[in-house]
Amino acid sequence: MSEYRRPGDPGRESLATPAARRSLEITVDERGVESALRAFKRLVQRDGILRELRRRQSYEKPGERKRRKVREAARRRRRQLSRALRRMTERG
Repeated sequence: MSEYRRPGDPGRESLATPAARRSLEITVDERGVESALRAFKRLVQRDGILRELRRRQSYEKPGERKRRKVREAARRRRRQLSRALRRMTERG
């Protein structure tokens, strides 16, 4: 079973680098085009490429940008807390 990932991507630690600097590479193997397309969509979703494209379609005022960044940071914090709580409850 082959794995779909970015060329030269050693694993999760490379997610810190911006997606714009890395290229996507999907190879079609014995599982077919549909499987490769699903993998491509998963990579695009994970990197947030479409979200960034939509955001860049129009000008964003500096105040709006600051508010968006605060909202995104709060969302990340909530997600981290919920994951930590879930891990704690799984341990028992």
